[in-house]
Amino acid sequence: MLPEDTNRRYNFPKAELHCHLDGSFRLSTCIELAKERGIELPSYDESELRSIVGLEKRFPNLVEYLQNFKITTPIFAADKDALSRLTIEAIEDKHKQGVSYIEFRFCPFLFANCNVSDITEA
Repeated sequence: MLPEDTNRRYNFPKAELHCHLDGSFRLSTCIELAKERGIELPSYDESELRSIVGLEKRFPNLVEYLQNFKITTPIFAADKDALSRLTIEAIEDKHKQGVSYIEFRFCPFLFANCNVSDITEA
């Protein structure tokens, strides 16, 4: 079931207690930031990229699932403006899904080369 279907089906506030920030991106943002930062993607077409990174499919194991982060993580890594945008957009998207409380988890490597004030500011 897609998140939009969940919101239509259950019309009450939701809490998400374990949401991975580095997996909560908009593909359009990934493409835009990759172009701005000169990061090569396997495709700059949103529908093709969706298929490549497997946003709507199940993976047979964790290793295959994690391979997709090699494509998307460099787009946000160590860039406080990109991380800030990722966070804001993730909150906006979760709000549209009826989530009123969220606890994000994130990969520490996203913040490599950032100091503590950069991280809290983002």
